[in-house]
Amino acid sequence: MKIAVFADVHSNLYSLEAVLKDIGNRGIEKLYCAGDLVGYGPRPNEVIELIRSRKIPTVMGNYDDAIGNMRLICGCDYKDEESLRLGEMSIAWTRDNTSDESKAWLSGLPADIRETISGYKLLFVHGSPKALNEYLYESTPDEYLDQLLKENGVDVLICGHTHLPYVKKLKNGLVVNCGSAGKPKHGNPNVTYVVIDFIDGIPVPAVIEVAYNYEDTATEIEKFGLPNEFARIVRTGKI
Repeated sequence: MKIAVFADVHSNLYSLEAVLKDIGNRGIEKLYCAGDLVGYGPRPNEVIELIRSRKIPTVMGNYDDAIGNMRLICGCDYKDEESLRLGEMSIAWTRDNTSDESKAWLSGLPADIRETISGYKLLFVHGSPKALNEYLYESTPDEYLDQLLKENGVDVLICGHTHLPYVKKLKNGLVVNCGSAGKPKHGNPNVTYVVIDFIDGIPVPAVIEVAYNYEDTATEIEKFGLPNEFARIVRTGKI
């Protein structure tokens, strides 16, 4: 059995379509989304509708919470005042351009999803099991990640939020970060998701990169009045 998990689409309809097409070409049996459908990009309603129409199980991201529950901040870790200013602009634009129906759907998303596949217990979250806006980086101490696996009684912890994909094999199991399917920060504009192939019943994760026409998204960002910095990130995959 194979499953696919993606996260952090951030209103990028064209990258999401490319990811779903790539997943479809791989014979994946089940899809999951680890949150943050909206923010930064130009197509929040269309992204939500596509996820809903495909009935993809989705957990709530910090941006989904902010827009769905009409919060003033998204819980992001802004590195400086300029980043904060841009983040506030993103929140305001997304709030004004997301329909009431879409907001209601976002507000009803679960904090986590648990599944058992081939006897392995999987936990899907956005940030971490402790908070949807906690960052679990590849550099996060192994001891802490192992503790999260043990405390939650799972073998595989799958998250997003950092926009930086990785797979870590630990004493108590696996921690897998999907990267970003819409606003990558790993150094190139290709978006990422994760495939977990249960080979002889054992979970084997792999990070998949997908190329798409990022210029279409970048141009729309500029056209719709969002900050040009968001277009630059889409074009370069660099923050």
